[in-house]
Amino acid sequence: KMFWLRLMIPKMGVDVPKDKMDAALEDLNASLKLIEDKFLGDRAFIAGDRMSLADLVAIVEIMQPVGSGLDVFEGRPKLGAWRDRVRAAVGEELFDEAHRTIMESQEWVKAMDGSTLQAFKPRILRMFM
Repeated sequence: KMFWLRLMIPKMGVDVPKDKMDAALEDLNASLKLIEDKFLGDRAFIAGDRMSLADLVAIVEIMQPVGSGLDVFEGRPKLGAWRDRVRAAVGEELFDEAHRTIMESQEWVKAMDGSTLQAFKPRILRMFM
């Protein structure tokens, strides 16, 4: 959601109201806290001592707001340490390659022709606004 609100919707020429952004950020923070407290707890990975599919699915979702310029790991040492463990378990090069597109998204959104999104604008705005 943050990816759309921070990058894509503004690219369509729409200003995201502060209350929508604040609500989305509050939802994101609640989700991150849930991951830290309930899913990770005192474990190295979501399902225990070894990385699993659950970690891979979660890290992909968490990296999306990071790609929009929002550092979700700042002030969350447990979450940051988990990301580092996942990155090490996957292999740093493969992890970085898998997330390269999302991490470069701010640049490609800047270069994108916003008119290509106009056909989808009504539906996107219904979904996120």
